Amino acid sequence: MTMKYINTLIAILAITFNLSAQCIDDTHSPFQNQGWMSCNKSVGPIPERGDVHWLQYDLGAVYVLDSLYVWNHNVWGETEMGVKSVMIDYSTDQQNWISAGPFTIEKAPGSWKYQGVMGPSLNNAQAKYVVISILSTYNEDAACAGVGEFLFYLGESVDVDDIELVEADWNISPNPTTEYITITLPQSVDLVSLSLFNSVGSKISDLPLPAVDQITVPVSDLQNGLYYINYQSKKETKSKSFVLH
Repeated sequence: MTMKYINTLIAILAITFNLSAQCIDDTHSPFQNQGWMSCNKSVGPIPERGDVHWLQYDLGAVYVLDSLYVWNHNVWGETEMGVKSVMIDYSTDQQNWISAGPFTIEKAPGSWKYQGVMGPSLNNAQAKYVVISILSTYNEDAACAGVGEFLFYLGESVDVDDIELVEADWNISPNPTTEYITITLPQSVDLVSLSLFNSVGSKISDLPLPAVDQITVPVSDLQNGLYYINYQSKKETKSKSFVLH
């Protein structure tokens, strides 16, 4: 499959603006004026994320998404503002979204020699639009969040008539909940792991793999808030959120 490379195109926060980032022989300088920085959280295209720092990308056509390469915030003395945990949502039409994550991005060293890190695999997802929501930074008290660059590794473009972007047949109920959740997984999924994450992308626990396609998990001992269930199979990684109150 022919691979293409698309650098960061458009970042949308409260307003739309072009994102500039420096690449010198695959490195990023530790200067303040290079990359993307947000100091104002807002509700983005994925309302369930709440008030977060976020970016939305329009790739111009529907592509097969293979993986990401990431240069985190590499500014001297400010690497704590680099992104730590992110959720990735993708869509062909900005109406039907599929979630993946949470994913952890390695902290930048604040060095001229910084060449970035390989980001998460998107397992050949089909998408024209990608939203990256920043769940946490390396300093939980930081008002701002920054990143140098997201580089998308793309496969072939996909004809609209061939698109099969369908949400995986799995469910979390009741949602919202107060005491427990029942997770119904796709039938015949070759499950590798099932995990519970909090709203900032920190793993709370690995859940037992169910013998059938359904498992009930008590959650009454958790604090009220937003949580994510992440399932990983040999073919894909998917996430869904639920609210505990």
